[in-house]
Amino acid sequence: MAIRYQNWRDEYKSRQKSLAEAMQVIKEGDLVGVTILCPAPLVQAFIERAKQLGNVSVRTLAPNYPDLFNTELFKGEREIELFIGDAMRPAHDAKIATYLPNTFMLGMKAFDNGRPEARIPDVFLTPCSPPNEHGYVHFGPHMWQRKSYAKRCKHTIAIVDPNITPVHGDVWMHVSEIETFIDGVMKPVDIPAMEERVRTQAKEEDRQALLDIMKRATPDQLALVEHTFHTFPPSLLGAALGIQEVDPAAQAIADNLRQIIRDGDTIQVGVGQPSQLMFLAGAFDDAKHLGVHTELGSPGLAKLWARGIIDGSKKTLFPGKCIAVAWTGCDGEDLKIIADNPAFELHQHDIVLNPAFMSQNHQMTSINSAIAVDLLGQIASEDRFGGHMVNGTGGQPDTHMAAAMCKNGRAITVMRSTAMDGTISKVVAKHEAGTLVTIPRYLADTIITEYGVARLLDKNHRQRAEELISIAHPDFRAELRREAKELWG
Repeated sequence: MAIRYQNWRDEYKSRQKSLAEAMQVIKEGDLVGVTILCPAPLVQAFIERAKQLGNVSVRTLAPNYPDLFNTELFKGEREIELFIGDAMRPAHDAKIATYLPNTFMLGMKAFDNGRPEARIPDVFLTPCSPPNEHGYVHFGPHMWQRKSYAKRCKHTIAIVDPNITPVHGDVWMHVSEIETFIDGVMKPVDIPAMEERVRTQAKEEDRQALLDIMKRATPDQLALVEHTFHTFPPSLLGAALGIQEVDPAAQAIADNLRQIIRDGDTIQVGVGQPSQLMFLAGAFDDAKHLGVHTELGSPGLAKLWARGIIDGSKKTLFPGKCIAVAWTGCDGEDLKIIADNPAFELHQHDIVLNPAFMSQNHQMTSINSAIAVDLLGQIASEDRFGGHMVNGTGGQPDTHMAAAMCKNGRAITVMRSTAMDGTISKVVAKHEAGTLVTIPRYLADTIITEYGVARLLDKNHRQRAEELISIAHPDFRAELRREAKELWG
C-alpha cells in the first residue's frame, strides 16, 4: 500500500478510462446505482450502455433524468430510494418506478452484516473532485451516500468534476480505492459563455432575473445546467438552486417556532415545505449558541453561522462544527460560505443519522415537515389521498427519533394548515385508508402550523385532538370537533 501512496499518480493514470470503456464493466442484469445530481455525461453514457444490454436495473435518489425511467430504451427495475422528487414522481405514479423504503440509519446494515437479503449496486456512478496532491478525491457538498456506496460496491465509476466545491469532513477516498476514473470530460463552467447565452438567447423579460441567479449560484450548481440555463424560467431555476420566497403562512409558522427554540439547541432542519423556509423566515434569529447536526442544508443556514447565531459551542458531538450528510438544499450564498470552511463537515449517513448517536447532542431539536397529521398525532409526510406517494421518508424517521430519544430534545413537525388553495385541511380526523404513516403517534411531540403550537407529549387521545384542532384552519375546526366526538367522545 505504501507504494500506491508514493506512486499514486501512476495508479490514478492506470485507472483512467473513456466513458465508453468505463461502461463495459456494466453487465446485463446488473443493479446500477446512480448518485443524486449525477453529471449528465455519465448518466448519458450509462443509458447508452443499458440500451446495448437491454436489461439493467437502476437505483437512484431524487432522480432528474427522464431517460433512466424510459422502459422503451431498456428493461429492468427502476428503484428510487429515500427521495422521489418532483421530476420522477410521474414515473412512480405510472408504476414504472418502485420505492425502496430504507432509512439512512439502516441503509447499509444488511450488506455490512452479510445478510442474504442484502442488495447493494453492482456498479456505482458518481462524480468526484480532482485528486489532491496526496492522491485523495472527495465527493463535494452533495455527498449523501457517495462515499458509503463507493466503499461497498464491487465497481465504482467516478467522473472527475473540476467544478466541485471543496468541503471538509469524512469525505475523502484515495484513488487506489476507486476502480475507474473518467477525467477530462467535465470542464470548468464557462461563466462568460453562459452570460452571453442569457443576454442573447433567453427571453428578454427573463434575462435580468437569470443573471441575478447566476451571481448567487456556485460553479457546481451551474455545471448541472450550464448549456440549458438560459432556457429555464427564473422561478424554476431559483427554486432548484435554493432561492426561496417566504409566504405568509410559512412566516407565521416561523414566528410560532421562534417561541420554542432555546439557546444552545442543536438543530436539524428538513428540506421539505415549509421547514426549509425556517432559516429565511427568521425562526432562529433570537437564539444564541445554536449547533447544527442535520441531514442536509436549507437556504440561510450558513448565513446564520456567519452572523454568529450558530457557533456549536454547546454541542456534545463535534463541538464547534456544523455536521451534515450533504449541504444540498443550501443556496449559492450559503455554499460559498461553506466552501473549504472547516467549520462545516460532512460525514457518512449511517453514522450522522443514527439516532443512538445523534440523540447524544445537547438539546437535539428536529424540525421536519408533514403532509397531514391526524387527531391522534400520526404524522404522514410521504403521501396524500391514501397512498399516492409525493416523496419518501428522507431522514425524517432518523432525526425525529433522535430528538425524541434525546434527554432534553424536542421533535417538531411544521406544516401549513391547508392544502390545495385552502380547500383541504392538513389536520384530519383520520388518515385515509392506505396512508403511509411516517411517524407513529407514540413518537409525536410538537406540531406547529400558522395558527399555533400543539403539544402532544403526555396527552391522551382526546387531549391530542383538542390540541390539534386548535391549530387547524378555523374553517375546518367545527367539522373536526364533530368527528373527534364521534371517534373518542
